[in-house]
Amino acid sequence: MIYSKTLDRSFETKDELFKELKLNEDKIISLKKADKTFSAEKGQISISGAYLKLANAYKAGIEAKEGCVYPVINTTRYMDMHDDVHFDGLWKKTLIEQKGKIFYLSGHSMKIDDVIAWPEDVKAFTQLIDWSFVGKNYSGQTEALIFEIDTSKIKKLSALDALKEHRKVQGSVSMMYVKVTMAVNSEDKDFAINKAYWDSHIDLIANKDKTIEQGYFFGVEEARIYKEGSMVLLGSNDATEIIYPEDNRAVDDTLKTIEPPFNGTRPDYNFLLQGVKQLKSLK
Repeated sequence: MIYSKTLDRSFETKDELFKELKLNEDKIISLKKADKTFSAEKGQISISGAYLKLANAYKAGIEAKEGCVYPVINTTRYMDMHDDVHFDGLWKKTLIEQKGKIFYLSGHSMKIDDVIAWPEDVKAFTQLIDWSFVGKNYSGQTEALIFEIDTSKIKKLSALDALKEHRKVQGSVSMMYVKVTMAVNSEDKDFAINKAYWDSHIDLIANKDKTIEQGYFFGVEEARIYKEGSMVLLGSNDATEIIYPEDNRAVDDTLKTIEPPFNGTRPDYNFLLQGVKQLKSLK
């Protein structure tokens, strides 16, 4: 039996699974675009505990400044536990539209007491960096969504203490999908468009082997940041980090490849399960 997380059903064969995906393609994509979600709940690469030396931050292409921290909020080219893959450029439009409007929060909480940094003190940008700079041993690069924040502008003392002590915290973005395409590795003529998208994108994905085994994914080429990115404690991600420019520890000692766990009952998996219930109600 083959279990599909997207459909929350098991199938005898991949052909049966693919046909069901095709039948519900528009509904699935509509659901993915309908609600905001948090990247930490989707297993979209977030790491804690790998800190870069100033020299390594520069090596990663970041013009790091003393006294600033650089939370890596999201990364591309990785299939997450909702079967989605972010691709480079997805934040380009929203970063222009929301310049000076993005909060840095604690745990996605829009309360005054949970504001770590106000929008005027958050510089959001993207940067192509090697996977090793976010603690992963994949080959190639990822486009990281990064915040630059002067520690003197941080308002939440507990967050400031965590940063000063280099605690193992993670990053997560609140987002809404805008452009989503279903990719399917099928030679059936009904999947011609889906197969063309698969062929043109599969080699970009870091966890390519896992994606090939599954046989499909949903490519996200445009997303909108919904007001904020957050510091979180226990997101399901395993490759974003806080970059401390003044830190003297090397990243090499912390390189790991840890796939996010999945057992179908995680509290942070509720978004997908709710969507599946909506999907079934539309049939």
